[in-house]
Amino acid sequence: MKLKLTLQHGTRSSEHQIELQELRENNGGPAEIVLDGERLEADWAEVSPGIYSLVVGGRSHEVHVMTRAGRDESNHASRIVKIGPRYYEVTIQDPRQRRSAHAAAAHHGPQEILAPMPGKIVKILVERNQEVALGTGLLVIEAMKMQNELRAPRAGRVEEICVEEGKGVEAGARLLRLA
Repeated sequence: MKLKLTLQHGTRSSEHQIELQELRENNGGPAEIVLDGERLEADWAEVSPGIYSLVVGGRSHEVHVMTRAGRDESNHASRIVKIGPRYYEVTIQDPRQRRSAHAAAAHHGPQEILAPMPGKIVKILVERNQEVALGTGLLVIEAMKMQNELRAPRAGRVEEICVEEGKGVEAGARLLRLA
């Protein structure tokens, strides 16, 4: 499987090509990776949900992966990844899943937007009954000293806002509802 990754760390951004060979185990084990043309041997295990132990080149890393709600403007999946003391925003582009904005907008019916991680609601960017387009900023959540803007996964109308600015939320908490 070949993927294109965009890493954002602070104001710096870099793009990488990664190829993952078939993983022998679903829950960890050895993995062969080709990163920007360089072949690497790795070993991984999921320690707990969203937390992985990764050994690459004899060096051990603890990796925390947090899923962000929705997708970016280009309809690519986005994650916040913590490796050691550093945080990265990782955008994953899988050429096998070329979904157009039209296909993403085809979702009908109400859609709950859930907190991808525990944190504090810093700013609500929309109002009840407001029409939003795909990728419109909905709210800003602060988690682990990073502020993350959650964007609309599709066009719709904000039917309900379930949180207040300044309040804490748990992972999976209902934030708002799109109609």
